[in-house]
Amino acid sequence: MGIVAGLDSSSEYTSIVVCDTDTGAVLRRGEAPHPVEGDAEAGGKRTEIDPQAWLVSLGEAASGGVLEGVQAIGVAAQQNALLAMDDACELVRPALLGNDKRAQAAAVDLVDALGGREAWAEAVGTVPQAAQPVAKLRWLARQEPEAAARTAAVLQPHDWLVWQLLGRPQRRTTDRGAASSTGYWSAAAGGY
Repeated sequence: MGIVAGLDSSSEYTSIVVCDTDTGAVLRRGEAPHPVEGDAEAGGKRTEIDPQAWLVSLGEAASGGVLEGVQAIGVAAQQNALLAMDDACELVRPALLGNDKRAQAAAVDLVDALGGREAWAEAVGTVPQAAQPVAKLRWLARQEPEAAARTAAVLQPHDWLVWQLLGRPQRRTTDRGAASSTGYWSAAAGGY
C-alpha cells in the first residue's frame, strides 16, 4: 500500500487529505485556518499576508501524525497572488493576495500600453485584471518602487509552498496552471 497526501492552501485554511494509493480510501485528514484579520477596503478580507502564516497553518493541519508514512504530496493553493522575492530569496514585502483590487488601474494601463485587449489575449491568452500578478507587479513598481527595485523573482502561493516543502532549493518551480494565471506566461506558446 502506498500513502499519498493532497494539500490545499486556500485563501482561508489549509486542508490535508491522506489516501491509500491502492484503494483510494481516505486514511487521515487535517485542517487549520489561516489568520482571519482583514482589511476594511477589502470588505473585511485580508489582501496581504506574511506567507509564513501558511506554513504555520500547514503545521497545525499536519499535527498529530497526519502525514506519517506519506510517500508523496500534491500541492494546490490559491492563485493570483504575488510574492516578490529579492536576490537572497527573501520576501521584499507581504504577499499581495488575489482579492487585492488596488492594481486595477495598473491592469488598465498595461492593456493600453502593450497593444490592447486583443494583443494581450493573443500573446498570453488573457487580458490583465487587478487580481493577476502581472498587474500587481506593475502596481508594486508604481506604489512601492523600493520594493520593486529589490524584486529579483516572483512566485505564487503554490510555487512558494512547494519551494518551502522542498527545502528552499536554488531553483524554484511552477506548473502550467499556476503560470497561465500570471498574465506573463503563454500556455499556447509554452513560455514567458
